[in-house]
Amino acid sequence: MKFTRTLKPLKGQFELAPYLCVVFVLLFFMLFGGYLVLPVGTRLELPPGGSRSGTWTGDSFLVVAVDAGEQCYFENQIVPDLAILKTRLAARASAPKGPRKLYLQADRSVRYERLQELATLAREAGLSEILLGGGGGGGGTTGNSGGPEGRHLGIPKP
Repeated sequence: MKFTRTLKPLKGQFELAPYLCVVFVLLFFMLFGGYLVLPVGTRLELPPGGSRSGTWTGDSFLVVAVDAGEQCYFENQIVPDLAILKTRLAARASAPKGPRKLYLQADRSVRYERLQELATLAREAGLSEILLGGGGGGGGTTGNSGGPEGRHLGIPKP
């Protein structure tokens, strides 16, 4: 049996409006997609000082970040108490071939006494050297263990 067709595809007038609607929606998401999703993390304004001064020799290190509210971060986690931070630093430092240096990233508004407490805590945990971080342009980073987010001018790469 033979069926007759009266519909002839793509023989009519080309409608541009539906295609333009789809293109404009895609263009909107491509242009503003980066602004719609905010990055997760805590902003630190590191003090200026982009030089790599110090005795860093390329060894691995641990990173502790302190924000403007003097809240400490270690391994991308908030550390609520200094005793917990001390045990976690001691555990990482006592591991075979574990890092023996602490890189301390502190916001520019952190009190010197807080930095001194953290330095003393690191010495008690078994770390041999403390480096105080300074950013090149005051950009924001999050505390991590030497990940790519912390690699700015003045911050040694592990």
